[in-house]
Amino acid sequence: MDRSADATADPPGEPGPQRGRILLPRGGALAIVLPFFLLTAVLFCYNVGHHFFLGDDCFISFRYARHLAAGQGLVWNPGERVEGYTNFLWVILMAGVLRLGGKPEVFSNLLGIASGAVLLAALVFDTARRIGWRSPFVWLAPLALAAGRSFTAWCTGGLETMLFTLLVFAASVAFVRERETGSSLPILSSILFALATLTRPEGALFAGIAGLFFLGDLLARRRSVRSALIWAFPYVDVVAAHVVWRYTYYGAWLPNTFYAKVAGAWWEQGLRYIRLFAEDYRIVWFLPLLFLPLLRRERFAPALYLFMLGGYLAYLAFIGGDRFEYRFLVVVMPFFYLLVGDGLRWIPGPRLVRGALAGAAAVALLGTTYLAAQAPDPGREHSGVASLRDIKAYAERRAAEGRFLRGLIDDGSLPPDLVLCVGGAGAVPYYTDWPTVDRRGINDATIARLPLKERGVVGHEHDAPYEYLRDRRVVMFDVFNGIVHERGESQGFPDAMRHDDRLLPVRVVAAGGHELLFSTFLPEQDFRRTFARLEIVR
Repeated sequence: MDRSADATADPPGEPGPQRGRILLPRGGALAIVLPFFLLTAVLFCYNVGHHFFLGDDCFISFRYARHLAAGQGLVWNPGERVEGYTNFLWVILMAGVLRLGGKPEVFSNLLGIASGAVLLAALVFDTARRIGWRSPFVWLAPLALAAGRSFTAWCTGGLETMLFTLLVFAASVAFVRERETGSSLPILSSILFALATLTRPEGALFAGIAGLFFLGDLLARRRSVRSALIWAFPYVDVVAAHVVWRYTYYGAWLPNTFYAKVAGAWWEQGLRYIRLFAEDYRIVWFLPLLFLPLLRRERFAPALYLFMLGGYLAYLAFIGGDRFEYRFLVVVMPFFYLLVGDGLRWIPGPRLVRGALAGAAAVALLGTTYLAAQAPDPGREHSGVASLRDIKAYAERRAAEGRFLRGLIDDGSLPPDLVLCVGGAGAVPYYTDWPTVDRRGINDATIARLPLKERGVVGHEHDAPYEYLRDRRVVMFDVFNGIVHERGESQGFPDAMRHDDRLLPVRVVAAGGHELLFSTFLPEQDFRRTFARLEIVR
């Protein structure tokens, strides 16, 4: 039978843990809780509203979900099986929304915001369980997250980011609680880790670190072999079933996004990605605090969170980070701020000095986080990391293009089966529902497996060869990463574009006060027949 963990030792003068119970604040504690709760809620609502957006990449998930809901399978193009998403559970949820008549453009952000709010509540209750409601440190991590740009912005965006963050944090907290209580049936954390892995593959990294800690307990005879098998079974069963299904359905053990985006180690870009975040949020000032919770007699939880934080950052540095501003860092932000909050309680020295230092550090942490959120969103065109401002502007432009082209399809001006090729394979393919070649290979198995010629924008480094686009009979090749333009703008664009060492003429077609600019692989006669209902400018 498992032995429960030793009681947590708290700093002198701090309230002891409330083990095994989640108590609501009462009496005098309410006077402390209420203003902190209101401040956290106001900051969260304000920043979510201020940074609210719907990204372009979320429309990839929506397109797969639409095809699944329509009975065409979990595919990018009907009849072509390729796994161009990395968020299986999210796609399934969006397909359910579509089947119920809802709009994923709306529901995705509602679910993301709700996940962020639940995560903040989970942080509050878990910390209060350990140190009591009267301590202001209960609110440090939630306040820091609610005040930050990255956490609140990625509650929106239409992607699985915040659901994944919630599942990883909930799984980790459940894992710690199962150990503390000596649970003989530790399956909740295993199920949550499995759901996190179905939401994003990186969930396996967090589950693996938890597994190593379970193994350490097993070797130390703190937990039994039986409990280890019970814990491992749900995770292995669910994840293995998904992997086997993937292979039988797509013919590959790994998602296509792995081949398209992961091209080996790229430490330079990965460290640049992490450094940009560190500079924006001034986190270097607070790094020593991460290790102070290890002074506790019960070090299991802080050690687990620290290893998860460090292991994940090493993984990010290895793969080169991400194209989008701090999206991949959101999942470890709760661990970072929780450890910093716990570290403030363990600053050495006399009680009065400790209190003054902890208070000053807490104010500095919240201040730098809030100022980083309110500062003008910097452009990072030379860093390989797109700012939230640019991500939002690009997505809005592409969605407007997609809806405009959809209108031309609906009124018969453009055919419904036109073959498109785009680099930003999101809103335009979603709204048009045209058969689409993803220029960067994320949704194309052939392009994804081509060898890279050189490193470029992380995750967007492949490019469709000329011969491949010709064989696919691409009608619209989005050479400018923007098809729809105002009337007359074509005069400012070149007459030809070089692609794969070939010179492609730029065609211009006028439609409804706008111009469509693209290259084509159709013979001239077929091109004119396809666009016969519109004015061919050149």
